[in-house]
Amino acid sequence: MYKIFFLYFFLIIVHILIKPVNSSTLNNELKFIKNSSKHICKALIGKEKLNIEWNKVTKNYKTLYHKKTKFYVTSSIFQRQNKINLITLTFKLKDPIIQLRLDKNCNFQNIRIIIYDNRKNPISINTLSNDFKTTLSKQEVNPTFNHNLKMTNNNLIALVDTGVNYTLTKLVNNLAIDKHGKIIGYDFWDDDNFPFDSDPRRNPFYPRHHGTTVFSVLKNEAPNTNIGIYRFPALKMCKFKDLIEEIVEKSFRIVNLSMGSKNRNDWECFFKSIKKYKNLIFVVSAGNDKQDIDINPIYPASFKLKNIIVVSSSTKNGQLGRDSNFGAENVDFLLPAENVSVIDHRGVNSYTGGTSYAVPRMSALISRYLTKNQESSIDDVLNFLKKRSITTDKTVSKYGWIPDPSDDYLIN
Repeated sequence: MYKIFFLYFFLIIVHILIKPVNSSTLNNELKFIKNSSKHICKALIGKEKLNIEWNKVTKNYKTLYHKKTKFYVTSSIFQRQNKINLITLTFKLKDPIIQLRLDKNCNFQNIRIIIYDNRKNPISINTLSNDFKTTLSKQEVNPTFNHNLKMTNNNLIALVDTGVNYTLTKLVNNLAIDKHGKIIGYDFWDDDNFPFDSDPRRNPFYPRHHGTTVFSVLKNEAPNTNIGIYRFPALKMCKFKDLIEEIVEKSFRIVNLSMGSKNRNDWECFFKSIKKYKNLIFVVSAGNDKQDIDINPIYPASFKLKNIIVVSSSTKNGQLGRDSNFGAENVDFLLPAENVSVIDHRGVNSYTGGTSYAVPRMSALISRYLTKNQESSIDDVLNFLKKRSITTDKTVSKYGWIPDPSDDYLIN
């Protein structure tokens, strides 16, 4: 009897992985997961005892697995003032399949399922109704590029980030496009030609989106510049070598890099690569840890190379941003970036801030300068930026504050 049940369960899961979830039989296929979630949730809050079919392998039911199917379930309980606010359950085989969010009474609040193709690559993240019967929304993970665009020139900026939502029509006019009408760029994370904005590392059911908002700042402040999109190699950082070579081959002049980490080893291959290309300008964020990066280094911002320009965020009055890093040696300039107008991943106009957005403001300023002064060297660019800056607290940055980077003062 048990063998028949588990064979049936296994077939259900395989079917879920390859079949669209808006099937009329969805509720039956997910019945096991639905019932199991209710049971595990009630066990977590103390209303039921955990069924003997489930084994606890760590404290507080942090991870559970079904002893016959090796079906793992990760649980998290979120509390506010010692009261349960949210319970999440994530079901996995080898890859994540479904995540359920339940309230303190174990009622379903939100259900998301990842749909995979036959090669186990994710196709979409679908939101289901609380009865598991209806697909409420579908978020594509790696859509194709379907815009009919002409080849561009003035391709100056390479955006290295989590990708860009290139399906948004309001952004496409600033994409760098080749003679075949394709995006100039690459996804060095998934190793394909579709650098779509997604960072699933923290939660694959609710991926983080960052590159689209950064791209929108470049679009707003460098409207005559075209931008290549490169999704960074988060899982194999030494692929930065290939990424940098690709950027050089495509003749970009500026690399927008709104990222960093404390682990120098993550960036060693990057460091070795960019030393070879001294005419390529890297604009890098100082980070948002409220610390002195001369003492507590952040990479690549703390690499001492002439072609790295490190920026941090200020208020509109020139004061250091609330969470912004600083450093008399390792931070070059401050730019106002605490309340920046952006277009988010959904295509919605909103506001955000931090050092990540000081970077595109600086990249856009440099690109406008290079558009008018095409033969300029890095020394010329630095001299221009120094002339644009106002000396402020010298413990915060090396050269000072640029009050309005959207202004073309001294460019002409």
